[in-house]
Amino acid sequence: MKDSKGRAIEEWADIVRRVVGHVSAAETGEKRDKFFAAMSEVMLKREFIPNTPCLVNAGKANGQLAACFVLDVPDSLSGIMEHAKAAATIHQTGGGTGMTYEFLRPHGAMVSSATGVASGPVSFMNIVNQVTDVVKQGGVRRGANMGMMRVTHPDVLRFIHAKNDQHSLTNFNISVNVTDKFLKAVDNDEWFQLEFNGEPWKEPIHDPVSDGDYVIYRRGDGSTVTFCDRQAFLNANLSDCTIEEPPMPGMIFAPDIWNRIVASAHKYAEPGIAFIDEVNRHNHMMNSMGPIYSCNPCGEQFLHFSNSCNLGSIDLAKFYDPEKRIDFDRLREVTHLCTRFLDNVIDTCAWPLPEINDVVHRTRPVGLGIMGFADLCLNLNVTYGSPASIDLMDEVMGFVRRESWMESNRLGAEKGAFPEFEPNREAYTDFLYNQIGIPKDIPLTPRNYEVTTIAPTGTISLVAETSSGIEPNFSWAYVRKDTLGTRTYVHTLAAQALGMDVDQCDQESIDAAAAYVVEHERELPSHFISAMNISAEQHVHVL
Repeated sequence: MKDSKGRAIEEWADIVRRVVGHVSAAETGEKRDKFFAAMSEVMLKREFIPNTPCLVNAGKANGQLAACFVLDVPDSLSGIMEHAKAAATIHQTGGGTGMTYEFLRPHGAMVSSATGVASGPVSFMNIVNQVTDVVKQGGVRRGANMGMMRVTHPDVLRFIHAKNDQHSLTNFNISVNVTDKFLKAVDNDEWFQLEFNGEPWKEPIHDPVSDGDYVIYRRGDGSTVTFCDRQAFLNANLSDCTIEEPPMPGMIFAPDIWNRIVASAHKYAEPGIAFIDEVNRHNHMMNSMGPIYSCNPCGEQFLHFSNSCNLGSIDLAKFYDPEKRIDFDRLREVTHLCTRFLDNVIDTCAWPLPEINDVVHRTRPVGLGIMGFADLCLNLNVTYGSPASIDLMDEVMGFVRRESWMESNRLGAEKGAFPEFEPNREAYTDFLYNQIGIPKDIPLTPRNYEVTTIAPTGTISLVAETSSGIEPNFSWAYVRKDTLGTRTYVHTLAAQALGMDVDQCDQESIDAAAAYVVEHERELPSHFISAMNISAEQHVHVL
């Protein structure tokens, strides 16, 4: 918290007291005092940090404590404007919003209530982008959105190339929801039929790269030319290519669309992709809630419409034990406490919209994650990205996931299972008994529809002074510029490996250590691998 002049008036112990005190209100009687004491110890040691909105808003009137939201975007002008208003309301409280625009009619489609035509999903994304631009998340950071579109939508090319100009949709991450059918068409070098509202699209597809109807350019060897943006098209020598039109209007060549996604992502870092059919194969609430269509801005939490998930992460590096490798007994205890903490957040959060309050309390999702994995690897002399690190990931995250579900089941027995459990009991029976490994003699009473999520932890990992999420360390020494100013960082373990002690509370000590680490980085042990020298294959294997 800050005073009227913007000066910080809290130390870490004050923040812990405020946050845990607020969340403890969900407990009653002696359990409240016991929970407050145990959870305060965890956070004072920074073994666990909740998501930023919880850190910032807990203890305030109408404190909104969650980070991740997914919203519906109805195919009507009034619905779109209500959606923009809902997104702004959530950003103002510190949350980020994800949404799919696949239900908005394509550019040029007839508008039934008028004689005109629709301007298409991307144009309405610009409205939300503009609204986001003027609303700072909880007064702390700018708003964030995830815009998604199914690969079957007739405006998919407009969507893929929407950010190529580098100044549009600056408050959006964008991702294409690719389907199994589309990926099969990619593998088989097939043309692919686009559709809207369940019906094949019979009009030509506009290509923003050529600014005309979609065609492909085929070389003499049978391959096709891929364009990452319009400039690539204008600069291309296509004199030896044959123009190939779609077999029917409304079709695209699946390998070309896939290659465009890859080329654009390589040059501009967008769009991303989501394997939406795979998401729904793990959607245990399909029976009562239907399919999932979208995720939060950072991509780690897929949710049904009007749902939200509060997050928090355990710093695995804090559980390193020189004798036992990992203190699993303490990790189990902290996992149980943190699962209870996140469940309590649901009941102590001031949800920003009535429909979100309803869905959250019917499903009760929580997202307990991990951070500090790369630092744990360093402590154990394990090279990040190696087979040994992947085995370590399976070991520790499998443990956290299983123990979190065990605690959720105990919470359900104590406080009641989440209301949507019964209509989805069959799916959860298979999942919890056969995949998670809950003993079959224990009755199923899950308190939460989901319990674990691996978030990026960009801010809270700085608070914990650990590596972010499951990512490799970015660098051993670097300069960071943000809303708080410019600061130099140096990794303590890297400095120690080079024979230097560093006082992380003394800027002169940090600066000296950072300079030394930069100068002597090549002398670091071989298991000190950073994001600068890890391969793409190693990234994928860890994931």
